[in-house]
Amino acid sequence: MSEKMHRVVIIGSGFGGLWATRGLASCPVQVTLIDRANHHLFQPLLYQVATVGLSAPDISAPLRHILRHQRNVEVHLGNVTSIDVIGKSITTGDDAQVSYDTLILATGATHVYFGNDAWHRMRLGSRPLLMHSTFVSAFFTPSNALSWR
Repeated sequence: MSEKMHRVVIIGSGFGGLWATRGLASCPVQVTLIDRANHHLFQPLLYQVATVGLSAPDISAPLRHILRHQRNVEVHLGNVTSIDVIGKSITTGDDAQVSYDTLILATGATHVYFGNDAWHRMRLGSRPLLMHSTFVSAFFTPSNALSWR
């Protein structure tokens, strides 16, 4: 009788999720990586994309491409809608259930405004990508150069 392989579910494919996934490459476990995006984005270089120093594909790559040599991982696209800690399973937005023996939550971080909620309006967030297209389009249609706000 063969023993069932230990199942590790990792939610999130940012730095933490990818490091955890890659760290388990040589372990006798089955890894399931779940994220709502099918790519990893290297956020520290978003400003380079915004200022046209790099193109968006230079700072992002498909998860399946990054993990293509790791045989013990499956990548699933989806939002986790619930976690059943007692039953050791998660449910995704399409009502799929994924069981686990070990769960790693690596869902990332968010902006903190230190009590200055008005700063929320001024944050860049994903604006660097909008700014990139604005800068590029400025070379073709100068009248649209300031329309990104």
